[in-house]
Amino acid sequence: MANEADAHVLKTVLEKLPKYGLELVEIRSEDGGLVIRSASGAAALINLANVTEYYTRTGDEKALDDFVARIAAALTQDDLPDWKDAREHIYYAMHPRTDDEVQPPLARQVTPYCVSHLILESPTRNEWITPKMLERWGVTEEEARQTAEKNGERLLEETKFSVESLDDGISIGHFDLEDETLNAALLLAPSLGERVGPHFGWPLYAVIPNKRRFCLFRKKDFEQLQERIIHFVIRNYDDNKFLSPELLEIGPGGIRSVGAWVEANGENGDE
Repeated sequence: MANEADAHVLKTVLEKLPKYGLELVEIRSEDGGLVIRSASGAAALINLANVTEYYTRTGDEKALDDFVARIAAALTQDDLPDWKDAREHIYYAMHPRTDDEVQPPLARQVTPYCVSHLILESPTRNEWITPKMLERWGVTEEEARQTAEKNGERLLEETKFSVESLDDGISIGHFDLEDETLNAALLLAPSLGERVGPHFGWPLYAVIPNKRRFCLFRKKDFEQLQERIIHFVIRNYDDNKFLSPELLEIGPGGIRSVGAWVEANGENGDE
């Protein structure tokens, strides 16, 4: 029954998008998200979980139309918060780098498999920041990037860092984020090394297969952790659609890809 509700909500929402001047950019099968774009070019990543749960309980068809209407209103440039309010909620995010889907505006390549970009974060959606939004705010791209970096540093300072001890003295670390979609903001924060270096050395290794999974560990532990880390990266990905299927080295020089377990086309990569 739940699967029928999921399918009905998805089908209905997609059918209603053109009515409100919206278009579907991408269906993100790994987390159930939809990337939606308005005629003005504003885009947002939305999730159908809450509206599906409500529809399953009530069968309220009008709720689906209201849901799409709220998305359209949120993506209307007239509803854009002013810079004073928006600047506290601008973060760095990461997105898969592929040739067959729309890439976020203002994207910069981080590794062969992913790019970084800017988002305006809210409790209900993460909206891609566009040049038009920067123009409305009267700020430059560089000012927005500096703001995202500052907010990432603040988030890093405020977020608890947990270390899980495994056997043979091996440890894995992760951040206890309330909104796990902001993991990339911590990964890209300049003072990450100061925060986690005492636990894992510097440089260190990390994996971030999707926006909700991010772990760190010592380089010297990789050989013993390799099978576990590969499992961590590839489990539950039948279609091999990742944020980054790479082993990442993070250090004073930034982030670099050490290798990937899955090729961009879905075939096995280096192990």
